[in-house]
Amino acid sequence: MTRPAALGTQLARLWGLALLAGVLSLAWQLRDGLPSDTRLTALLPQDRQHPLVERADARLGRVFEDRFVLLLGAPALHPATTDLAERLSAADGGHLLTRLDWRDVDLADNDPAALLGPYRYRLLTPSLRQAIAQDGGHALVQPALARLFSPGGDPEPVADPFGLLDRWLAHQDDSPVASWQGLLTVRDRDGTRRALLIGRLADGPYAPSAQQALTEALRAFAAAHPDARLLHSGLIFHAAAGARQARHEITTIGLGAFLALILILLAVFRSPRTLLALLLPLAGGLLVATPLTLALFGRLHLLTLAFGASLIGVAIDYALHLQCERAVQGQGFRLRPLLPGLALGLVSSLAAYLALALAPMPGLRQMALFAAAGLTGAWLTGVLWLPRLALPVHPATARIAARWWTLTTPRRTLAPGWLAVAALVLLGVTAWRLTADDSLRLLNPSSAAQLAEERRVQSLLGRDTGSRYFLVTADDEPALLERLAELGQRLDTASADGLTIGYRNLADHVPPPRIQDANLAAVRRLYGEPLATLVERAGLPGSVIAKARATLDSVPRLDVATWLDAPAGTADRRLWLGPVTADDGTTRLAATLVLNGVDSAAEGRRLAALADARPDVCYVDRVARLSRLLGELRRHVSLWVGLALALLTAGLVLRYRRQAWRVVTPALGALLGTLAVYAVAGVPLNVFSQLGMLLVLGIGLDAGIFSAEHARRPATWLAVSLSTLTSVLAFGLLAFSATPALHYLGLTCLIGLTLVGLLVPWVRPAPPRIKERPHGEPCPAR
Repeated sequence: MTRPAALGTQLARLWGLALLAGVLSLAWQLRDGLPSDTRLTALLPQDRQHPLVERADARLGRVFEDRFVLLLGAPALHPATTDLAERLSAADGGHLLTRLDWRDVDLADNDPAALLGPYRYRLLTPSLRQAIAQDGGHALVQPALARLFSPGGDPEPVADPFGLLDRWLAHQDDSPVASWQGLLTVRDRDGTRRALLIGRLADGPYAPSAQQALTEALRAFAAAHPDARLLHSGLIFHAAAGARQARHEITTIGLGAFLALILILLAVFRSPRTLLALLLPLAGGLLVATPLTLALFGRLHLLTLAFGASLIGVAIDYALHLQCERAVQGQGFRLRPLLPGLALGLVSSLAAYLALALAPMPGLRQMALFAAAGLTGAWLTGVLWLPRLALPVHPATARIAARWWTLTTPRRTLAPGWLAVAALVLLGVTAWRLTADDSLRLLNPSSAAQLAEERRVQSLLGRDTGSRYFLVTADDEPALLERLAELGQRLDTASADGLTIGYRNLADHVPPPRIQDANLAAVRRLYGEPLATLVERAGLPGSVIAKARATLDSVPRLDVATWLDAPAGTADRRLWLGPVTADDGTTRLAATLVLNGVDSAAEGRRLAALADARPDVCYVDRVARLSRLLGELRRHVSLWVGLALALLTAGLVLRYRRQAWRVVTPALGALLGTLAVYAVAGVPLNVFSQLGMLLVLGIGLDAGIFSAEHARRPATWLAVSLSTLTSVLAFGLLAFSATPALHYLGLTCLIGLTLVGLLVPWVRPAPPRIKERPHGEPCPAR
């Protein structure tokens, strides 16, 4: 064995040990399942300028993640609701839910009267304060008498003769949920009564077992009650619909593309063994990329896995070049002549993807690392292992290569000047017509009907999802409550002036100390002459007056912690952020005031103007903010890919000199052509179409490099053609996906890779025409 051969054998064995270590590491990491993340928003960059907004978003969204709501309409509402509740409680062996509220007694522990009893004298409604201010409270005597002698009432002549707490609680309760025959119900817009069921999941909404168990329970209920009508709301329903859609597309688009790819490769190489060998680099790349990414990031986003596997799919180019060259050269095959092209192809791809790793965005860094590690692993597997495998070579492969070369080689190549003119035209069209779309619709695979049903349920319940809110900060709790109360007054004034919105304000339930003190002073006035009049007219003993007034001594103030610890304060816990660290290192307190019913941009501007008037109040529109971050992600991809392309072009010029334009034209021309097609067709550019351009860039540069390195070899052109065709089948067919993100990625690949395949023959060095030759005859020298 020669020294180079011995060295190659040693390297192949070492690489085998490295892959074995990858297998063991991956097995250890997956011992409890794949630690994955399916939230597309998890790929968005963090708002580095407003970390407190990130924290508020997470707090507001966390409440809704593990819950779902069902509204049931049925002719026999009570039996149907009972059956549905029993099915949900028994789903997944009783492990689907940790709690299910559907009866009025389920919310009985939320009665705040017992907790708020000691604080009732500091809690007054605006109407009570106004009545006491006008005449000292004499107007409240008659309603208090009626309450004291009401048959269904529960009077407290000493603790609360005027029913202050009951009136305050009634003022706070604006929920449309009502009790009917022991059920929780709401009224639909047409007056139809619907039963309300609120479930809390034991696992997260993205758990496949939870999705399956809930879907099966609802399907069985629908079969048993064909006249029942269910409305759904909750993240789990959107996640389950996305999973069903993904499975459907895998079995249609994915399976169809895979079968077509297999048939094409079998038709060219005529050997199942060769087909399996071509997949070795992909397996090697995944064994490197997956454990390394999990070790560095802890979790693997499924879009990273899908996108990274797609990029590693570029690595099949290396196997195709090796096998096509071996099929045409026969016994004369040598790896060494291919190594420069293979190495340049790897370097160009790595430069494109590693450029993304420099962006300050965790999602891009994870995708870039996975792709780069996978490409490296696939390249080493292909170079070190494939030439050592004894694979069968069918004579038909050489004939196909020669025939394909003859049929597709143009008589002339395009001149650089004409290409420059065409590039300028494409740039002009792109600059003139191309638009961008950074809307969150790209991240939401849910159908329009499902989104409409979600909005309908939220509207019937009078709920908000925290998509718009005010973020308020202050030095201490009294100051924070004061600012929240002031902000609530401003919103009330704006509502009276035509701003049709609602809001949930922590200060409505925990008034600022100033207001609590003023309320207590008003109650002391009420407990003067009006209390004496009430006791006299009610025929109560005079001792009641002294006992009632004694309850006003040492009345504690209600604070935020007490309210949030109570069952009644559960809904307000998401509003409280607590202590936060400011930019100057000081500790402050923060809370949110959540808005609902903001339906127009004009209303958003009015709300933003309210926040601008105070330095410690910030208006946040989560939808607009996430769209802005999505746009930032898109611009970063453009910037770093453009920088990578410029650096690669400079490097290619050093190697190919005046012929470098032939190398970059397939990739650059495909990118410009895709952008021009988007511009003319009115398709807006988004981050997912740009991620597709990364794949086009990688395959386009590979094609240009191999065409320049081996311009007169039919085997090279066959490998480039197969690489482009298989990539179109694998990724371009995603253009037919109903998921917006995959659709735009696939559409970009479909257009861009097609242009790559069309451009390569017109820019490579023109070889002399060749005739078909029998298997084993060497190609003309370069």
